[in-house]
Amino acid sequence: MAKGKFLTIVLAGAISCSPLALAVDDYRVCPAEQTQIGLETVKDACGTIVKPDFEIDETTSLSDLAGLKDERDAFRQEVRDFGTCITQFINSYRRPGADASSTAPDKAACAHSWAEDQATESIREFGRSCLQFNDMALIKGEPSMQGACYPQF
Repeated sequence: MAKGKFLTIVLAGAISCSPLALAVDDYRVCPAEQTQIGLETVKDACGTIVKPDFEIDETTSLSDLAGLKDERDAFRQEVRDFGTCITQFINSYRRPGADASSTAPDKAACAHSWAEDQATESIREFGRSCLQFNDMALIKGEPSMQGACYPQF
């Protein structure tokens, strides 16, 4: 019985210390310098993306917030398109006769990972701004945003 409890405690500790459990917001698959190299590698084929700013203040209106939501949704689509382009870029190195020793696919994968991080951060930033707006609207007695502050998946 004591061995079973000990094993349970050890397994619980091992699971809680796993890399997935220890991941934090600033965790990245690739170091920043490798990410920049990846972005430069795919720039000609896929272009660039820039995450919108979702900061609000006490003068932000409900229509301003709706516009930010549209920007968030458009940016999510832009990231999907960017990711599709990067996938095509990587797959172009998987054809007969392609240079198998090229590091371009690995570099491109770092750009793809960075883009997904940008999409995640845009969802978080808009969600925080939306909740902040709703809190301010409640205090002022004004209408809040209807619907979810975070997208439904």
